[in-house]
Amino acid sequence: MKRRTIVLIGVVVVLSAGAAYVISRLATGGEVTTVGVDEALDRYREQTTTTSSQPGVSAPAASTVPVTVAVLPAPGVYQYATSGFDSIDALTGARHDYPAITTMTVTPEGCGVRVRWDIAVERWDSWNWCLDGAAIRQDGWVGYHEFFDTPGRNDYICEGDPRPLDADAGTTWLMTCRMGDRTISTFHGEVIERTSVTVAGAEIAVLHVRYDVDVVGESTGSQTVEGWYRTSDGLPVREQLTISTVQDTVIGATHFDEQYTIDLLTPTPAS
Repeated sequence: MKRRTIVLIGVVVVLSAGAAYVISRLATGGEVTTVGVDEALDRYREQTTTTSSQPGVSAPAASTVPVTVAVLPAPGVYQYATSGFDSIDALTGARHDYPAITTMTVTPEGCGVRVRWDIAVERWDSWNWCLDGAAIRQDGWVGYHEFFDTPGRNDYICEGDPRPLDADAGTTWLMTCRMGDRTISTFHGEVIERTSVTVAGAEIAVLHVRYDVDVVGESTGSQTVEGWYRTSDGLPVREQLTISTVQDTVIGATHFDEQYTIDLLTPTPAS
């Protein structure tokens, strides 16, 4: 019997004579395996031990220097209060409900740091950040969504304007992230205001920004991101995202949706 492969938002499902295989994947479509703080710390320590042994590689400066000096977030593991989900409506449909606590791990990488947000084993994102004057330039982004027990990793190369650490309301910038020639996400950023957010009883100065994102290619749709980022180092203090895209497949149009809110719980990382 011929095999039919269906590509869904980076997820590949193979339909063949092995119906039991498919049924088992459908049963675990929205499985969520949490990543605990201890697990994130163990991985961070393993990574930084390996990195620090490489000649010429050192951690970026900690974010305790004066705000007038631009730095990247200090390496370590940060915790976030989290609510949200992602879902697809293909086949039987599947959804990940996000755990109440997630981690964001910062490790030295290339010209700056890699920031990895672990929601679950089945869902994570990572971004490569470098300093560009008093702004953060993102040159890479990886999004991972696993549905029906099948990995779906999307690697993007980003270019364009950096995100300012601090700027006047109305300041705008543009960034484009490409997944090969398959999908292009264009980020239109704008500063809403300078403000502050209370975390663990302390006021943190933040820059409130908004992204409106156009998605074209194999997937089409839109995304909005409201972010409150620490002005000293660009660390997310609060972030709210909504995304809705659709992709044509051999079984028809497949919709992907994601919504989440995260709030920083630990301004100083564990290491």
